[in-house]
Amino acid sequence: MTPSQPDGAPAGGIVSARLGRPPQDLLEAAVVLEAWGGVPSEAALALDPAVLPARAQPASATPRREAEEEEGRQSVVAEGVALLVAIVAVATWAGPLSRQFGAVTLEHALRVALPLTLGLQWTLRSRYLGRPSGLRCLAEERGRVLFAAGALFLSLVLVPRVGPLAAVLVLIWVGGTLLARRGWGLAYAALVVGESAALATHVPAARSLFWLASAVALGCAIAVATARGPLPEAPGRMRRALAAGAIGTLLGGLLVGDQSLGWGVHGAFPGLALVPSVIGSLWGGYHLWQFHAAVPRGLRGVPLAQAGGRIPRGPATQILLGALARFVGVTTLLSLLVLAAGARTQGTDRLGLFIAFGCAALVCLFVSLHESLGYVRWAFFVAAASLAVELAIDRWVHLQIPGLALSVASAFGTLLALAPLIGRLRSPGRMLATALWIR
Repeated sequence: MTPSQPDGAPAGGIVSARLGRPPQDLLEAAVVLEAWGGVPSEAALALDPAVLPARAQPASATPRREAEEEEGRQSVVAEGVALLVAIVAVATWAGPLSRQFGAVTLEHALRVALPLTLGLQWTLRSRYLGRPSGLRCLAEERGRVLFAAGALFLSLVLVPRVGPLAAVLVLIWVGGTLLARRGWGLAYAALVVGESAALATHVPAARSLFWLASAVALGCAIAVATARGPLPEAPGRMRRALAAGAIGTLLGGLLVGDQSLGWGVHGAFPGLALVPSVIGSLWGGYHLWQFHAAVPRGLRGVPLAQAGGRIPRGPATQILLGALARFVGVTTLLSLLVLAAGARTQGTDRLGLFIAFGCAALVCLFVSLHESLGYVRWAFFVAAASLAVELAIDRWVHLQIPGLALSVASAFGTLLALAPLIGRLRSPGRMLATALWIR
């Protein structure tokens, strides 16, 4: 196929191979052909009779896309629910665990467990859970997954002093992602609440955490084995999944890199202070999933040359503003509620903490958006640069302001992520459509 005289069959093959499905409309097919086939837009737009007949069942395309969108949203909700439960667990377990294991041991274990948990969650989402029938897709590679999980768990257990505790926490929290994805989030929350009650009654923490981890592991095995849905499609690319895991790990490091926060040292502080921003980012991220339907729908009927230009008030910009409004509104409201109950939350009445965690959640939201749109390298750079700034401030700036390093580093990362993002969203034609639809 040459750029000047494209042939219908090869053109249809390029579109189907790159999208992994029939094109939604002519605009989407033209974007693919121009980006990967070297076909000029005028020639690509003339291929309607040759390319679009590949859609054997046009009426079923919309329900299928809606089902995929719902699967994707369920993945975001599942990950958010599991993370939220993990944070509440940190808040409620911190006091009893610090008394039984020692404050220093618990703090170091959390500094290992939280980043690793986020990294594994991002890896699972990119490879399996962000796709339709993600659990069934995971079941197809259960042998490989079990081997990797066993090797990682064994490596953690062998770390002196903090390894066993960190390994158990990672198993409990990452397992919660799978259980929530299966629809068993309430059962997982009940297990966590039961552990809190056991620790409050002075049950030995090592024994209770072992049984909780065993129950979660068994639940994950059942959840994967009994997962239902259509036949699984191919999992996400391993390279992309590993990159997503690295980004998640860096963002987890950002949450624990500021030593003024005192993870595991000050009881429920700072776990409860993180809850408002997590809920706010969860709702904002859920809203952002409208990109996959709203942006192509907003470009229908727009000539390809114009779609590549700037559309300041286009659907992408409107969705981003809606997500930000939800994030800021929910985070602010819930932060005020926690502040009002500050006398009962063991130090979470410090305003700087809520600002720090709000900024951290915002940069996580933008980095996640970059990663989902396919700009993995920039997402990695933003996460790494933010962590580097935080560590530098934490080491060299000696100001007794809780959350200062996290606030400054997150604000810096937000600016890095927001500037190119605005430009891409205001030009939603070739670049944004390609990033949204080609996986």
